[in-house]
Amino acid sequence: MVRDGFASKRHRIRTFFLRPREFYYLTPAAALLGVSCRMLVYEAQSDSPEAYREGRRWRFTWRQLAYVAFRTWTLAEIHAALGKDAAKVLPPLLTMRRVNVTLPEFIVRAMEMAAEDFGATLDDWLHHEMMDFAGTVTARMERILPGYRRAYLFPGGDRR
Repeated sequence: MVRDGFASKRHRIRTFFLRPREFYYLTPAAALLGVSCRMLVYEAQSDSPEAYREGRRWRFTWRQLAYVAFRTWTLAEIHAALGKDAAKVLPPLLTMRRVNVTLPEFIVRAMEMAAEDFGATLDDWLHHEMMDFAGTVTARMERILPGYRRAYLFPGGDRR
């Protein structure tokens, strides 16, 4: 992964979400996401390589890159970069909301250790774990809270 400062990451996030293109070729796509070309090719080959090809060139749709983007940038980073513009491009149920939870010390320590092993902050690790949980209640929650499935599957569902 290409490392850089927050300003350029912020700019890349804003460009990707606020000025989406129908498709992107390999080198510009990698630069936009701040990842290596090798990583994008690996992603394409791990999925369905023929869906990422235009003749002999690698070509990615916005949605194909968005899957990589959501693994490259955290939702918190995306929201921070987009600010009020997040509401224009993300489903409403992807809005970030802070919650306070009281847990026993041993559970907190275990979560911190798991986050460290994962190479993530506690917030990011917990987000990842809760996404797994969210998938187990999608059908039920969609009946109670329309838009839940779209938020859970984003960018796989319809874009705004």
